[in-house]
Amino acid sequence: MEIPLRNIYYILSYAWKYFKFNDLTKLDKKDFNSPTEFFAEIFDLCLGRYVKKGLKKNYVQINEELKGIKSKVDFSMTIKTNGFRLKKFYCTYDDFTENNIINQVIKFTLLGFLKANISIEQKSSLKRKLVFFGKVDNIIVNNYTFSKVKYTRDNFNLNFLINICKYVYSNSGFDEKSGEFTMSDFSNSKSMPMVFENFILNFYKEKLDGYKVRGGEHIKWKSESINSLYPVMKTDITIRGNKKTYVIDTKFKKDVFQNYYDTPKFNSSNIYQIYTYLDNFQSENGELEGMLLYPTTHTTVRDSNTISGKTININTINLNQEWKLIENELLELIEPQ
Repeated sequence: MEIPLRNIYYILSYAWKYFKFNDLTKLDKKDFNSPTEFFAEIFDLCLGRYVKKGLKKNYVQINEELKGIKSKVDFSMTIKTNGFRLKKFYCTYDDFTENNIINQVIKFTLLGFLKANISIEQKSSLKRKLVFFGKVDNIIVNNYTFSKVKYTRDNFNLNFLINICKYVYSNSGFDEKSGEFTMSDFSNSKSMPMVFENFILNFYKEKLDGYKVRGGEHIKWKSESINSLYPVMKTDITIRGNKKTYVIDTKFKKDVFQNYYDTPKFNSSNIYQIYTYLDNFQSENGELEGMLLYPTTHTTVRDSNTISGKTININTINLNQEWKLIENELLELIEPQ
């Protein structure tokens, strides 16, 4: 699935609530030989803004042996190390420093790009920014590391930078032959199903006036005897208008169809899933419709059927076209109030 780089930037901007589309004028002036170069460029743009304002500082708990007493003394460790005789004390104190988990993750990503097959110009630009991280420790990042990273309320550039770091970590690998880090193609990335879901969710939140758009809404089974062994039902996106409610399930698959004895058919498990959602969903206002939404770069599908009173729409959105046309297609899928 080939998605134009400009559209990838739009998708990520909506998915990660960034909306700095003026960056596209800079990206459009350059040719990228690989996904790695493209993401290195986005990373560098955001990193430049970040270091210009100064690295974020946080209070970090420090545990170390000191010649004097600072804040709290760890008596057990001090006794074990014979600290009282040597007049050295293990102390615990808070330090307001840039050597925190956020900057350590950013530095890890920066160093990864410097090992990657990117342009000389990009490496030079990143090296100039590396000097700002002189007081930041080098760490090895894993999934647990990212679980400790907290987003900031108002710093959207930093949040976008953290998301890029997460994306790069999840979709990069080490090439033993070249000794370099490489990134997988965007449409083949492991993160893409969630990125696509968040893109659709935040796009509708931004563009639909007069609607209530929510993600991750739980649906209760229409039964008082359902126990914990039954699966939890949770919508990807729920859109409530005055006249109609939409329950949308996004499916990031390369093909909307599956082959059944060499005959193309809609994916049965996806249809069963959305039908079950509609059958148990409690709609407070007007009609209720379900929608399966797939990305595509070639085939357009618009299918609508009513089954036992439940309307199911199966639609695709073509990501290989001008962005304005993508916006129009998405808006046309939702009836105006």
